[in-house]
Amino acid sequence: MAKIQALKVGNAILTKFPTIDIIYCSKQSDGDLNPNQKLYSGNTTTGLFTHNISASISNEEFDIGVHSWKDIPIEPAFNTSIFGTIERGDMRDMLFLKKGSLTNLSNGNLNIFTSSPRRKYLSQKKLSNFLPFDKAELNFTDIRGNIETRLKKFFESNVDGILIAKTAIDRLLSKDYSSVEKEKHNKIKKYMQSSRWMILPLSWFPTAPGQGAIGIEIHKSNTEAQKIVKQINNEKVFNDVSDEKKILSKYGGGCHQKIGVSIWRNKGLKLMSVCGETETGETLDNYEIINQKNANKNDGLKISDAFPINENEKRVFVREDIDSLQKISEIKDSLFYISRKNVLDNKPKIHDSNLIWTSGLQSWLKAAQSGYWVNGSSESFGETTDFRINSFVNSEMKKYKLSHSKSDSSNMDLIPVYKLEHRKKTANISNKTHFYWMSSLAFDFYVNEYPEIKSKNHACGPGKTYDHILRVLKNSENLTKYLSYEDWKKSFESK
Repeated sequence: MAKIQALKVGNAILTKFPTIDIIYCSKQSDGDLNPNQKLYSGNTTTGLFTHNISASISNEEFDIGVHSWKDIPIEPAFNTSIFGTIERGDMRDMLFLKKGSLTNLSNGNLNIFTSSPRRKYLSQKKLSNFLPFDKAELNFTDIRGNIETRLKKFFESNVDGILIAKTAIDRLLSKDYSSVEKEKHNKIKKYMQSSRWMILPLSWFPTAPGQGAIGIEIHKSNTEAQKIVKQINNEKVFNDVSDEKKILSKYGGGCHQKIGVSIWRNKGLKLMSVCGETETGETLDNYEIINQKNANKNDGLKISDAFPINENEKRVFVREDIDSLQKISEIKDSLFYISRKNVLDNKPKIHDSNLIWTSGLQSWLKAAQSGYWVNGSSESFGETTDFRINSFVNSEMKKYKLSHSKSDSSNMDLIPVYKLEHRKKTANISNKTHFYWMSSLAFDFYVNEYPEIKSKNHACGPGKTYDHILRVLKNSENLTKYLSYEDWKKSFESK
């Protein structure tokens, strides 16, 4: 893993400075040399996996040090600092569960490998909601070693699952790693095939600050190396990780904390999720947009000006089921995209060789309650959002979208499982000024009935509905993205 990260930095330097000679060296960390030292034993964990390399940079033995940035303290050494980074890997955590454990569950008791207090805390609080078991009692076993060692220990043990950083899996399954460690690369692919996996959503499971990012450490007097690294530095990633670490530092910092802090960007939005428990017992649970455009559009809004404001107003259509059970049951080795939480109401049989991806987390929770193993979610950012799973699934995998008969998709085959008809009696909204739309169909219907509302203030989620409404309005000034209908209501409820 360390070799791959060093190669990534080296290759980035060579793209800007092709004549530079790069010599790669390695050192074992204190964390590797002292396998019995607990990862969360107070302040002893600061720099546990980075100190030896930092000392070599501090002593000017080497020009730059390459680290997993999540392991680096705010100041690696008194005379060194992090001067740059490159493109960030996938920040999310993954859960692997042995296929045998799925068939031999006893009352949903699961034993999971992880030494992270953060992962243990968030899993105890939230993970059972995402698992397809009536009862999921979670127990944890500490584990040490590099990623390859941990995976080997896991698959040779009787432990059911393991929590691990997804970017580690991506890098170990990359061509770069295959060229360095072909045998280990192939073994990891076999591990994948013998397990079920899910990618945990950042909104509910924020990760360690800096997870997925690479920190490039340089001596403060080495201006030549600093100039070189400045040319490859990804400024957005650098600032995001710096902000993550500052937030955690307010609560003490370090691997022993039960706090996840993640900042990321998607479709023009800068998002932040902070979740966990402080050392004083304070509960943190916040997910928000931190660069929201048009956020003040609802200032002074009365609830009577808004639509919809209750469950009855939200129901624009009535549903009629379409029998697609036979077609769904025959599909194998593909991906099913669950567009809404109701598309699995008829309990279609989905073959175990398929993957399941949901449009949002409510769809995931509903699917899990119905006994389906879900692999991940677009978290309401739309079906065209990169799932980032090409490193361990066939990029040519067929994708099917389960939705209503009037839906469409640019990259998936539609399987309609219901059709929609407008309710006979719908609301008169001609006097409303602020609208939240949960589907493009609802927007189109009401705009057709009341064309004057096009000039009013509109809001919706950040996914496909937003793209459609923007095409119709041709102007984003009166269109605002929210993470959910509930967030939109909160924007005026308290005023």
